[in-house]
Amino acid sequence: MRTPLLALALAAAACAPRPAPPRAAPSQAHPAPLVVTMVIDQFAAWVAEARLPTLPDDGGFARLRREGAWYRHVRYVHAATDTAPGHSSLYTGRPPRESGIHANELPDGHGARVSFLRDESAHVVTEAGPTDSIGSSIARLRGDTLADELRERVPGAVIVSVSLKDRGAIFGGGRRPDATLWFDPSRDRFVTSTAFAQHLPAWVDPDGGTAAMQALRAQPWTPLDPAWLRAHAATPDDQRGEGDLEGFGTTFPHDFAHARRPPGAMRFSPRGDDAVLRLAEDAVAHARRPDAPMLLAISLSSNDYVGHLFGPDSWEAWDELRHLDAALGHFMDRLDALAGRDGWTLVLSADHGTVALPEVLGNAAAMPWCAPGAAPDPYERPCGPAGRLDPDAVAADLQSVAVRAIGPGAWVRGIADPYVYLTPEAEALAAVRREALQSALAARLRELPGIERVIDVRTVPAACPDADTVEARLCRSIPVGTGAALYAQARAGWFFDAGYALGFGTSHGSPYLFDRTVPLLVRAPGVAHAGSVVDEPMPFTAFRRWGETLLGLRPQDPPGGG
Repeated sequence: MRTPLLALALAAAACAPRPAPPRAAPSQAHPAPLVVTMVIDQFAAWVAEARLPTLPDDGGFARLRREGAWYRHVRYVHAATDTAPGHSSLYTGRPPRESGIHANELPDGHGARVSFLRDESAHVVTEAGPTDSIGSSIARLRGDTLADELRERVPGAVIVSVSLKDRGAIFGGGRRPDATLWFDPSRDRFVTSTAFAQHLPAWVDPDGGTAAMQALRAQPWTPLDPAWLRAHAATPDDQRGEGDLEGFGTTFPHDFAHARRPPGAMRFSPRGDDAVLRLAEDAVAHARRPDAPMLLAISLSSNDYVGHLFGPDSWEAWDELRHLDAALGHFMDRLDALAGRDGWTLVLSADHGTVALPEVLGNAAAMPWCAPGAAPDPYERPCGPAGRLDPDAVAADLQSVAVRAIGPGAWVRGIADPYVYLTPEAEALAAVRREALQSALAARLRELPGIERVIDVRTVPAACPDADTVEARLCRSIPVGTGAALYAQARAGWFFDAGYALGFGTSHGSPYLFDRTVPLLVRAPGVAHAGSVVDEPMPFTAFRRWGETLLGLRPQDPPGGG
């Protein structure tokens, strides 16, 4: 299909440098551009390909497809396909090896997993100002983000980023945002940290405070379109393998009042998206200035939470998509009202994909690519054995192996997918004992049925191969100085349990196409070819390049550019 971006699409390759840019938007004095970047967490390309055409014509995705371009196969070049590495890659244009953002979490001194972005020099900020609680920051990031580039080039630009997760918000907002906001379930409200501001903007509290969150949870989560849901979901509502989040239930309706922690349960429902999109609307209404470009970075995490708990084939996952479609339609209508129909652009993608519940294997309706005689699956989705790895149980097992190998002591600090971390005592061992420990741990990991490869982090080459291979993707996932000892790559269909409902649900994080291929939809009137579909593989760097172009940070191509 001929589009203004044909050269970009054809030049793209998984390991290629940044592609030639799309044609820049026509310059205009007023108003300044309003660019919305949106990341839907755990929104796999294989899900988008199969399900977007089933959504109603009056929804947000149908409008995006009519008015924009759909690049169906955007590929990451790293193996650690998780939220923090995905978001940082989109906004920096760099894989984890270069950005330094290689995981979602780290084990603390007691082995408990904490946010990778946790920073003891930062403190949580609420409507009352800074608190004593430790906050999050962008300090671990190497290199600049799209927001950093905008701030450097246009100091007066408006930059706002919103997500349920700190790792979903922080990379979109960069180092000097006007506001970077995420939801704190322990406080039941949106917060920031002193790394970005000492106070929340006044417009946050009405839709981001506790009262607003409680209002969102006043009614149970019920299907938006029951007939559509029954027509498309290939598994039962009570599918084996779905998790119950402390009373939230495994079948509809899901009543927040029955959950042990209603604020936490809200994230596992479309209400989480509603909260984020309302704040995004408020940002445009109250923070935007007509004389300054605005970058509004949105990360929608409920799709990820729902997928983790119930799986991508569940009634809940299908209904989450249907709710999100309606919410996006409303959000775009609000952008029309606030900025004019041609006054805003949107770049939408995802941070990683997902895989079916192990219990769904064998369901031919849900997994037609596994049917006898089916063509090879273009997304490498597994059909064979699958399962969950309990990171705490594996860590305890490795600790026992360590004691048998080198004697008594606390040697294994913990596992934070996909890394094994050692204690300071283990890291200080003399060379011979350290080698014996590493070898024993690696050998044990290789014996586990769900582990495909084990890499001693110290052996990663100084330069990664310029190739589209699993080994090269693993290399591009491991920065120098990770602090980890081993990288444990799970087999296709296996994954480290996310722990929301231990022993249930699904996850991601593999180097295979079902996890590292995501969609990219771009609505940019007069720039992106409306209604076009591009099937050629695209590099993940296209997300940032589109953002740069629409914000006016890239020079305009010659006539007919691309």
